[in-house]
Amino acid sequence: MPTVFRLAPRLAVAVVALLTVIVARAADPQPAAEPEIEGCLVSMIEDVKVPAREAGVIVDLAIREGAVVSKDEVLARIDDDQPQMEKRRAQAEHDQALGKAESDVDVRYSKKAQGVSEMTFLSAKQAADRAKAVTDVELERLKLEWEKTGLQIEQAELERRLSTLQATSKGVEVEVAQKAIERRLIRAPFDGEVEEVFPQRGEWLQPGEPLARVIRVDRLKVEGFVDANKFNAADVRDRPVTVEVRLAGGRTESFEGRIVNVRRRIESGNYRVVAEVDNRQVEGEWLLRAGQFVKMMVHSQQSPLAPAKRKDRLERE
Repeated sequence: MPTVFRLAPRLAVAVVALLTVIVARAADPQPAAEPEIEGCLVSMIEDVKVPAREAGVIVDLAIREGAVVSKDEVLARIDDDQPQMEKRRAQAEHDQALGKAESDVDVRYSKKAQGVSEMTFLSAKQAADRAKAVTDVELERLKLEWEKTGLQIEQAELERRLSTLQATSKGVEVEVAQKAIERRLIRAPFDGEVEEVFPQRGEWLQPGEPLARVIRVDRLKVEGFVDANKFNAADVRDRPVTVEVRLAGGRTESFEGRIVNVRRRIESGNYRVVAEVDNRQVEGEWLLRAGQFVKMMVHSQQSPLAPAKRKDRLERE
């Protein structure tokens, strides 16, 4: 018993110390681990059915399923014989009007004719003053011819201005015809891969009818849910992420990306986050594919990245 009594103070001190540590830890909780989200769905950022803008027969089809295309690359051409002819006609009329506008032959001729008429009138007037060899009627006629040549100069200058305006008008017609030709070229909206081709060469397309389905494969979207009780939206917004996908044979690959959107609505205690992830190829095949389920680690303890540009944040759902 004496030994127990001697140990009692020491046990009391130890208990007090232990309680102090527990209270201190409760007052200063350790930060939660970073979110690890299982079962995230991979989907396309850009998945477009490329439409025809004009009706007509497909005369050229430059793609096949699985083809890699670049932005603005021509995928197909619709029959453009009519706008091509309209362009040639408008171009010829434009060149004709421009030639008239650039020519000053009529103006120069009218100025020389005016000079001759002036000299004729003055000579006749001198003769009439000396010997009355020219009648007053003849003098008036010669004066009228002189004045007429002055009006012809104004008329020639006016016609040059009108030809310039006509050349401008025909130039617009050329541009309209060129636009009509361009509208019959179906181009790729972005760098991507042709997933489907709907019609074939020789088939008729209506405006708005799809020619092909083009998808973007170099950058994909990954969506998952974060526990709202553990992590605030500010903890994950604009944070870098690492996505892990398990491939055939048990192999695991990692991809880097960033959170681009945090949904405001909470569903069953969770809110949805959307990340964009850079894909990569191995032996010509893209590793990350739409429809896969992956694990995503959100690096919430790292500093947020600079906000993505608006065009990169658009989502097609």
